[in-house]
Amino acid sequence: MKGKLLILLLLAFTLSANVSAQTATEGASPLRDSVKQKVAEELAQIKKAVSKKAFLGTISSVSEATLTLTNLRNQTRNVVVGTDSVIKLKNGKDGTVADLKSGLVVLVMGDVDSAGVMTSKRLLVISQPAEFKRQAVMGTVTKASSSSLTLEKINTKDTWTIKLTSAIKYTAKTKASDVKVGLKIVVLGTVTSDKALTALQIHLIPAATATPSSVPSPTP
Repeated sequence: MKGKLLILLLLAFTLSANVSAQTATEGASPLRDSVKQKVAEELAQIKKAVSKKAFLGTISSVSEATLTLTNLRNQTRNVVVGTDSVIKLKNGKDGTVADLKSGLVVLVMGDVDSAGVMTSKRLLVISQPAEFKRQAVMGTVTKASSSSLTLEKINTKDTWTIKLTSAIKYTAKTKASDVKVGLKIVVLGTVTSDKALTALQIHLIPAATATPSSVPSPTP
């Protein structure tokens, strides 16, 4: 992208110089105006196509120098770690792509193209923000005991371990004994590790409405 910009500027300078060197003929001014307009249009396209942004999210996958992040809104963001990208680990030491693993929370700054893909300039591995520690998980109960549940997350089929405590609140008229294998529930809890959380609130989804689009959002 920088190379294209440089070429455009050189083109503008060269053509403008040629026009200035000519005698004041009838066609010189229109040519100069045309060049200026073309350069302005190209610069506008470049500015529109690339913008500087920052992404905050948890690394969900790493493929060579490309990261997939999941942010607080559960949206996916793709990041290409450039050769000139500065990587800083939580201890302040310099890192490499090999240090970037699934589950790490990162703040990435760089250029984002029109497709939404970022080329990172600076990447910081940070501690998990408080907002990341509370998460809602919707899934089907595959195992149940007095101390924990195992959920198969709807759509992704990921397996989550849910720790149960006496502090759990149940919505509506649901009781702990109502949560059984095969039922769909929404759990709001505090993330303790990868795909594991301690439940704070559990909502049992009625069988007739157990679809992602009709599930009410749990409240803290």
